[in-house]
Amino acid sequence: MTITGFIAAPPTSPDLGQIATEIGRGLASTEIFGGRAYIRTPMLLPSGSSLVIVVEQENAERFRITDLGQGHDEAETLGFGRMYRRQAEEVARLQGLVATHGTLWLSDLGRDELLGATMALASGVLRAVERAIVRAGDRRPQNAADRLLTRLHRLFPNRQVRGDVEVRGVSTHAWQVDAAVETERGLALFDVVSPAPVSVAFAVAKFHDIALLENAPARIVVVRRKDAFGDLLPVVAQAAKVVQEDASDETYERLAAAA
Repeated sequence: MTITGFIAAPPTSPDLGQIATEIGRGLASTEIFGGRAYIRTPMLLPSGSSLVIVVEQENAERFRITDLGQGHDEAETLGFGRMYRRQAEEVARLQGLVATHGTLWLSDLGRDELLGATMALASGVLRAVERAIVRAGDRRPQNAADRLLTRLHRLFPNRQVRGDVEVRGVSTHAWQVDAAVETERGLALFDVVSPAPVSVAFAVAKFHDIALLENAPARIVVVRRKDAFGDLLPVVAQAAKVVQEDASDETYERLAAAA
């Protein structure tokens, strides 16, 4: 064997076109069933499921596309279906789509319009979901928040009590909290939370972020009824103390003093 036999052959250049094709196939796929094309897009909903756009033929040269209400079904599962329907209508108005009972769709499309229309529809569904999540998370039972603030002013007349305050967590994100009380031992934050899963998720994310601060303030979640939260109550309790709205004055004072 000659010395050249021991010299490794140079690595072969990858076929970039083939690699790109493989990536493209992994990002999206299509199935035909019942006269419809189901296109699985690379866009993910909060549950982790892929957003699917359906294409069906209206006549020889025109097509209709729809999400078949998948965005709305996702929102219903998370507890904010009504909020999603409103946001879907607004997104449809802004992006030139059509919204019917939470379903986004377009019709009378030519073949050359399908690619752009499918991308627009998919992005519209995700936009509606994201807007609904933000609004559902920010929405608080205002009457309960007002009652809470009135009670805190009564319980802590010589302390600084502020309503609708902004607190930055360790991430530096600014979170809105219903009320804050300055005590001798530090700051106590009170926030009204509803049993809706998205409200719980928003509150937990907020208070976990704030809890990581150095000298973190006391965190108290105020709920109407603990039993309404079911198995979500322990999730909330991981991030904050939980107190019912009708708890005694002594309970509120003790929780605030724990700052």
